[in-house]
Amino acid sequence: MRSLLRPLQSRVLASPRTASQSAHRRLQSSLAACPSCHTPFRTHIPACTSCWSIHPLPPNMTHHDLLDVPYEPNPFHVDPRRLKAQFRKAQAQCHPDSWASKSPKQLDLAHTLSSRINEAYQCLLDPLARAEYILKRNGVVMSETDQTDDMELLEKVMDANEAIAMMGPEDADQISELRSKNQDDMKRVSDVLEGLIREQRWQEAKGEAIRLRYLQGIERSYRKWQEEQT
Repeated sequence: MRSLLRPLQSRVLASPRTASQSAHRRLQSSLAACPSCHTPFRTHIPACTSCWSIHPLPPNMTHHDLLDVPYEPNPFHVDPRRLKAQFRKAQAQCHPDSWASKSPKQLDLAHTLSSRINEAYQCLLDPLARAEYILKRNGVVMSETDQTDDMELLEKVMDANEAIAMMGPEDADQISELRSKNQDDMKRVSDVLEGLIREQRWQEAKGEAIRLRYLQGIERSYRKWQEEQT
């Protein structure tokens, strides 16, 4: 269990390389104003509460654009408070409850938009899902079968599983300490991942995202253990 008590070694970033492509430009919604009454939309959501018209999203609308979250200079960097505020603002514009008395077509569109907003919010809120989304947009796809060759991390996973299997209610404080240390490791890996994405080092970023996936698995196991003791 010694591997659980020592922090994972942070990966040291090499010198940044010149990006081979120009910086990603944020998409500007073509629906800047309601096509029915020409009132400016309050968000990128094409739902107008002035004339109660609602429209489909453009097919290439990204999660970042949908919630008005900056993509540049680093799409991985997200302010959780701003994200939550933008999420609430967007949902208020198209929540199905607000469109319940409208036509079936309008209500269906409201449900579709609301679901899409929820999807974008959950993706950008979670560091791993956010990293996978950004990597996919840049041609690097993660799969469920991707594994790490980091022996230190694999040892940590095995030790965590062993600790959870052996410990009882009297070991709650020790589990809390181990969980806290694992959360520190998650933060360190997320910081490295943020730097790699900023520098557009996509394959290296994928490697760190895989490491984060393992650490999130440990976090879920610790959380489940604690919930079962209450």
